[in-house]
Amino acid sequence: MTTRPVSILFCAALALLAPAVAPMAQQALPQLEPEDGLDAGFARGAVLRGEILPLDQILKILRAEFDGQIVEIQLELEEGILTYEFDILSPDGRLFEVEIDAASGKILEVEDEDDD
Repeated sequence: MTTRPVSILFCAALALLAPAVAPMAQQALPQLEPEDGLDAGFARGAVLRGEILPLDQILKILRAEFDGQIVEIQLELEEGILTYEFDILSPDGRLFEVEIDAASGKILEVEDEDDD
């Protein structure tokens, strides 16, 4: 007999959460890809040790400066600096590579891949 009230509460909770979760489902991000041994496990450890900023903070910086769809994310070691490298497809169809310092969040380089 207690199953029904629990089911109703569960359905009500889902109905309330659905609008909040829907935008996140549309903005699914690709997983970090391994580059020179820097995989998602390495990234998680570096965040926990305070060596780099979490990806969600980096994404806020990136999205404040660039429109478009993120098509690839890599964590790399560039000249002794840990960097997040993003490939972004702009609304007009151009592909940009954006490098961000993983520790500070500073944008280091923006390269238009279509200018090659």
